[in-house]
Amino acid sequence: MPPPRYEGSRRTNCASLRVTKVYSIFERIGLGGGGKVRAIYRRMNALAEMAEFDPVILNLDHNPNQKLKFSQLQDGGIIASGVRNLTVPEACHAAALAAGIAPFEDFPHFDETQVSRSKTTYLQDGVLVMLDRTKHTTLGTITKRTVPNSAGEQRFTLIDGLVHQLKVHKGGGIIETTDYVSGRAVRWAKTHEGKFVIGRNLVTGTICRMERIFQQNIFEMIGWGDAVVFFDGVTSAYLSPVTKARRALFLHADHRGPNGKIVPRSKFLIENFKGEAIITSTGVHKAQIEADVTPAASVHVIPHYCERVSAPAQLRRHFVTVSRLDLVGKPIDECIEAFCRIMTEFPQVDYLIYGSGAGAAQLEAQIARLGCGGRVMLAGYTNAPLPVFQGALASVYPTTTEGFGLSILEALSNGCPVISYDVNYGPREMIESGRNGILVPRGDIAAIAEAMRRVLSTPERFQRETSGGLERYTREAYLNNYRNFVTTLAATPLAD
Repeated sequence: MPPPRYEGSRRTNCASLRVTKVYSIFERIGLGGGGKVRAIYRRMNALAEMAEFDPVILNLDHNPNQKLKFSQLQDGGIIASGVRNLTVPEACHAAALAAGIAPFEDFPHFDETQVSRSKTTYLQDGVLVMLDRTKHTTLGTITKRTVPNSAGEQRFTLIDGLVHQLKVHKGGGIIETTDYVSGRAVRWAKTHEGKFVIGRNLVTGTICRMERIFQQNIFEMIGWGDAVVFFDGVTSAYLSPVTKARRALFLHADHRGPNGKIVPRSKFLIENFKGEAIITSTGVHKAQIEADVTPAASVHVIPHYCERVSAPAQLRRHFVTVSRLDLVGKPIDECIEAFCRIMTEFPQVDYLIYGSGAGAAQLEAQIARLGCGGRVMLAGYTNAPLPVFQGALASVYPTTTEGFGLSILEALSNGCPVISYDVNYGPREMIESGRNGILVPRGDIAAIAEAMRRVLSTPERFQRETSGGLERYTREAYLNNYRNFVTTLAATPLAD
């Protein structure tokens, strides 16, 4: 079944309406993504429905593949058409224009071209001086241009004929990258084996030898205008001091370690966040944050939402897990071991695990070692989790720390009870143990196995109770929460 397309209301035009840009900062865009990524897309899609907001995903990575992935996500209906995408250099275009940066045009001269399908060869006096490989994409025409050079092979990427990025491979693992906007150079950086060495702001000429300082230096050139900026998680919070707009830090779960405690650096960033608001998705998490740290701004609660998708009634058959395969925070291996203890009692039930991540190879090895490959299967990443939950007897969602747990809400909203660890925030807020699922002590494999046994003994009883208590997670409440929050924040004076 294909993923559900985003089908929000159409934005209405009103010339007199004050429009607020709403940015969400992404380090990089992927075609997959866990609950945090889906939650961000959902927020931006919701804002795209409201005529008073102009939602923009602001991408720290300028790689052309990032632009292409965004285009593919929109084309597939995952991101609404009203959401825009800018990279940080693109957001600095006005600064480059003001500085008089001219478009790059310094390509080699040639007197002969040879065209073969998507490949064009450029020659000067019979010698190769450039080679183009071109393809047409949802983003536009992308040209990969290679220019031989004694200082290192130059690899340009052009989008619709304008230079977007240049990579010079120097050898020895050294790569120099120049990022362009409409052909105008904005920033240059050198890396060694993928690690930052030095960077130059090509608009101001500033040189930086620390990557975070370099990012901040480029960020300072952005003309925000009337804007609200969401920092999703602490990884980008270091940019808040140089962001001249209203700022909100959304705490998901990446500020806590596997033991549930706040990571010291995250504690520092939360207590020193330069902004006007901090957000979390559950009331119990807000209380815990205020107990663990001294937040730099007031803490607000905005729950996520999930709706049931239309689908024909189907027979519920198996246990499922929908999660990124990160075994430090999501110990799915413990659930596999628990399932193996009870699977002979329920020969008609299998365990299907949907997701991708660094733990996949370890899980495959465990399945082979336990000899349960006919009953436990890694089903790959899905961008359509709701139909998965609609066809499942129950969801098994192991987590050691959870800001909310969107997969829990998605399962419950689609009639699928949830077995999860009894850890703070999402699981405790949404699962009433023994009613719409079962909470078990973290890492207690025997308890997981017993919970699986209980659910499989009376699955219909658990499934009947899944809708209880979900009223506060409705789409209507979600839209109202964000409209009120962003409108209020946009009118708030900037914090010092």
